[in-house]
Amino acid sequence: MSEKQLSAVETELYDRQIRLWGIESQERLRAANILLIGVRGLGSEIAKNILLSGINSLVILDDGEVTEEEQNKNFLINRDSIGKQIAKEVLIKAQALNPLVKITADTSDPATKDIKFFETFTIIIATRIKTDFLLKLDKICRSSNVKLIFGDVLGTFGYSVSDFLEHDYYIDQLKLIGKKRNHDGTESKPEKETVRVKGQIVYPEINKVIILPNTKQSVDHIKKVKRRNDFFFLMLVLLEFRNRQNRNPEILNKEKDIALLQEIKAEVLDLYGFDHNKLKDELFELVFGEIVPVCAVLGGVIAQEVIKGVSQKEVPINNIFLFDPLTFCGKEETIA
Repeated sequence: MSEKQLSAVETELYDRQIRLWGIESQERLRAANILLIGVRGLGSEIAKNILLSGINSLVILDDGEVTEEEQNKNFLINRDSIGKQIAKEVLIKAQALNPLVKITADTSDPATKDIKFFETFTIIIATRIKTDFLLKLDKICRSSNVKLIFGDVLGTFGYSVSDFLEHDYYIDQLKLIGKKRNHDGTESKPEKETVRVKGQIVYPEINKVIILPNTKQSVDHIKKVKRRNDFFFLMLVLLEFRNRQNRNPEILNKEKDIALLQEIKAEVLDLYGFDHNKLKDELFELVFGEIVPVCAVLGGVIAQEVIKGVSQKEVPINNIFLFDPLTFCGKEETIA
């Protein structure tokens, strides 16, 4: 991705951000073309944050329609939008957040899009998708040098998983320059100098991170890795639930959905050889709906990772973020 020189208007508009992460990073952001799959509760928060950061363009891909529930949790939707296509309904308020960004809506089913469609973006953000499409999308991204991050909010639980390929980054560190002796024999205080420190993270393919029951993927390496966070398994259980039901758990089907979640839990934990007692069934009471404050938190985290991935400034998460539904704390995990 080439950098895009900022105009005088953009330099003034993004002044605070330029002071925060530098003109070079802002120019990279200004050249970024981003795809957002799913603009529901979580997606709307992600869209807000990346639009305000000053990207070049955003394509919103969502084939859903606005429901009453969606209207109540999505601040980008107008009050008269029920029954209309959600991707188009969010455009007016989304564009108002930053008139300098090119925003377009696509109401197609993401799983039916041509491969070439996905190859044109700098980074793809995905929400509410099934695992088979996710793994296919990751292969497309890897072959086209496109970064990928996906995530979801289910009740008070949330997560994100990144594949930023071979990601180069840099951080600024303060370095103390040695003391100097003055003419009068005294020593001067050490001076501070900002030094750019470069690094690289090599991300694994998603198919080595997300492994589910009845998969065609190789499961040989999972026995070699010590799994340490029970919320990682909660994420896998919820992904497998969506694969089987083509939806997230619903409060109207609470008893049946919890029973299925418990069944999937046993299969997932057997696959990984993980102690069943460490993933409490009580957690399944907390995964219904999209809780707006959790969407705001996770939307901020994912947008922050997108900005890091595009700007190459600061160290991104490698490679999983888990939002604890009990303590509301964020935890990072490195898998595979």
